[in-house]
Amino acid sequence: MTNRYQPVDYMLQNHLEQACDAHYDVLLELRDDSTVEGQCINTEVHPDRSEWLVCKTRYQYTKIRLDFITKMKSLTPGSSFSEVIPSTQAIFKS
Repeated sequence: MTNRYQPVDYMLQNHLEQACDAHYDVLLELRDDSTVEGQCINTEVHPDRSEWLVCKTRYQYTKIRLDFITKMKSLTPGSSFSEVIPSTQAIFKS
C-alpha cells in the first residue's frame, strides 16, 4: 500500500459532492478496515493535489483522504444513493 495519492473514480467524486451539498449522514469504510460515521460537509484539495472529505462526526470534524474510502453508505433517508463502492468495476446502488 502506498501513501501516494491515487485519484478516485469520478462517479465517487460526484456522489461525494451530492452528499456534501445535501449534508448527508454517511457511514464510510476505510482501507484500514476502520469506519467513520458522520455528516458530509465539504471536499478540499491539498497542495500535494490529494483530495479530502470533511465530515462532521459526533465530537469533531474529521478529514478523510478520498482514496482511503472503500465504501460509502448513505444513512440519510431519501438520499440519491444508498451505497457507493469505488473500484475499477464500481457498483452504485439506488
